[in-house]
Amino acid sequence: MSQQFIGVDIGTTRTKVGCYDTAAGRLVALHTAPTVVADDPWGGRRDAALLTSSVDDLLARLLADPAVRVGDVAGVCVGSVGEEVVLFDRDGTVTAPVLAWYAGHGRVAKAERTRADGPWSDLDDTFSVFKLLWLAHHLPEAVAAARTFTSLADHVARHLLADPSAPVFLNRSHASRTGLFDVRAGRLRPDVLPDLGLGTLALPELVDSATPVGRASGAGVLPRGVPVVAGGHDHMCGAFGAGVRGAGDVYVSAGTSEAQLLLVTELPDTVDPGVDIGVFVTGGLRYLHRATPSGRYYQAWHRLLYAGVDDGVMWDEIGRVVDDVEPALIDADRRTARLAALPMDLTRGHAMASLLKGLAVEAESVTSRLGRLGGTDVADVTIAGVAAGWDVWRRLRQQATRRRLRFVVEPEATVLGVAVLAQLGATGRADLPARLTTVDID
Repeated sequence: MSQQFIGVDIGTTRTKVGCYDTAAGRLVALHTAPTVVADDPWGGRRDAALLTSSVDDLLARLLADPAVRVGDVAGVCVGSVGEEVVLFDRDGTVTAPVLAWYAGHGRVAKAERTRADGPWSDLDDTFSVFKLLWLAHHLPEAVAAARTFTSLADHVARHLLADPSAPVFLNRSHASRTGLFDVRAGRLRPDVLPDLGLGTLALPELVDSATPVGRASGAGVLPRGVPVVAGGHDHMCGAFGAGVRGAGDVYVSAGTSEAQLLLVTELPDTVDPGVDIGVFVTGGLRYLHRATPSGRYYQAWHRLLYAGVDDGVMWDEIGRVVDDVEPALIDADRRTARLAALPMDLTRGHAMASLLKGLAVEAESVTSRLGRLGGTDVADVTIAGVAAGWDVWRRLRQQATRRRLRFVVEPEATVLGVAVLAQLGATGRADLPARLTTVDID
């Protein structure tokens, strides 16, 4: 019998809800809205109430979509970036703003509260612990009123239960992005918060991704009895939906921040600076993860060269000159890009092609680096993202490597992955719905 599963993806710029149909083997409905964010001097914050209201509105539209059979909806799951943290008081009321993962609050807090040679010096400043430190310093009353915390996705999932008595929980995939989690042991560290002066906060209940956390009460937007399943970090959910589920598999999510991850059964004793470790959404696997701001490089140059231009025109211009330019030199650690020597009859297509070829070379370098750290020879790489839908982009990516690249055809791979994670949590099995394509290079 055909079933349907709903995935909610709270992305950096857009929130998306989609319905996966097991008989069709694809997303049959999708609705989106901007992910609400308010400017502040540090780069942006979110209002948790506005976020949950936006998700409710999107789900109401989805459930009214003709392609969705409400009686056949068998599970809902929520994914998001992992670093955005929500604080609650004893009554479940949110006490503080949600600091955007990419904003500078964490960088400020890390500089203010940690030594350059201290135990936190190697931790990414986007992690949740630095957001908690910023809130404690700048909004101490909000932190003093709070009793526990969770991730943005788990907050929304708990909201969808519409049950005030539901415990606050945190999935291990998101816990990996907090800085409060012992990845090797798979548990939150009880000593960290008191050591940082945050001892009034209790640790949330830790759960695995794909774990049913309850059924909708019927008092909210979801019909009564629909299972709500714990999700995970958006990149990990996208990997799962694309079939990246075994040790040695590599996944690239080409979005605002290009995330690349290698799945492993055992973590190396040490990792390089700039490489994170964490718990994958299924299979007891761990991962090595490296983020490159490729999407931000692309967006900056797109605004400069192709503002208001149809994407088809841009890719046609790039395709005509892509073989005439050399790759730009990318330094992801310093976040710089230097274009290669360009012809005198330079066009905007030449400049963009050089940048994109440089990002392809950088991606191959990251794959090699992760493979060395993980002690594995990487043969295949699976790539998802809007850019993967363009033949020119796929071709220049394949030209930068001898590995076989497999490109996810579905443009909303993360939504699909979150929905299939709902299927796993509700039924114990998960489809492999994402269609993949390859590129032949002469």
